[in-house]
Amino acid sequence: MVTKLDALGMMTHEEKLALLATLLETTSQPGPDEDAAAEAVALVRPRDHEQHPLADLRFELLGPLVIRHGDLDVAPSAPKLRLILSTLLFNANKPVGASVLARELWSDGAPRTAHSTLQTYMFKLRRLFRAVLGLSVEYITREVLQTCSGGYVLRVDPGQLDITEFDQLVTAGSAAMHAGDYDKAATDLRHSLALWRGNVVHHGQWGTLLRAQVARLEERRFYAHTTRIDADLCLGRHREMISELASLVVEHPLHESAHTMLMIALYRSGRASAALEVYMRFRQRMLHELGIEPSDRIRALHMALLSTDPALADRSLTSDMLLDRLVRPGQPLRRRDNSSTVTGG
Repeated sequence: MVTKLDALGMMTHEEKLALLATLLETTSQPGPDEDAAAEAVALVRPRDHEQHPLADLRFELLGPLVIRHGDLDVAPSAPKLRLILSTLLFNANKPVGASVLARELWSDGAPRTAHSTLQTYMFKLRRLFRAVLGLSVEYITREVLQTCSGGYVLRVDPGQLDITEFDQLVTAGSAAMHAGDYDKAATDLRHSLALWRGNVVHHGQWGTLLRAQVARLEERRFYAHTTRIDADLCLGRHREMISELASLVVEHPLHESAHTMLMIALYRSGRASAALEVYMRFRQRMLHELGIEPSDRIRALHMALLSTDPALADRSLTSDMLLDRLVRPGQPLRRRDNSSTVTGG
């Protein structure tokens, strides 16, 4: 008995929690944050332990946090648990320090009990995975939600994350765009945008790390959106793009590329006067709100519209390449990443 007590005294707080969970595993009842997970227990099938322990789950961050297990969403409802999970998932398979998580949870106002409270949250998340997957908390602690030096690691197959799929599709679409394969570019980028279920939201206060991750995602989403439209313009879908671009310039009234593509789409649809009006409104807004003239590139497009430059009808050029030709006529045209060169004629 003394030997067992000595061993218990040498255990860390995390190890004691895992031991307690193992002892209570057959009698403990799920708390409020595990209601959805409990419904999934009956659906758990015997698993091949060679596969990833979370292979049955799909983690979706492109919108409100969703963890799919079959047809169920088993994500916790408690805001702080959702925030911790989101932080770990955005940094999947990488250590996240306990101090970082504390700042995400409480900013600069962490309570004195922050360390033990964070450990309690981790214990709840491990119980959640146990309820869904039918695995012991001890196994979850060892293989899934691990404690590392000064923090935690959530082990996830990258293919289970929608943010990974989104990044891969945007990268593939961008590469196709640079290679001049506009049909593949439009398809890949359209599929990437279809993964979004709305804006990334959290019912509570975001921490600095999550805000930075979300800002990066939103910027990449906007890039995918505008590049997909550019690909559609190269495929001759000018009329179809007008309403989408008109909405985009309202949402982003000072974004030059959106106005550029709207002007091109209108001109190629036989609405040159409307294209000129778009430029005049954009110029007035730039002068009024920023006190500066539009860039040389969009001014060159304006002059090309006035002179009906033949280059405007060249659908082999992306909007960036068209502006480069108008600003520097006769010089070689380079695509956005400078990976390929197209000679202008």
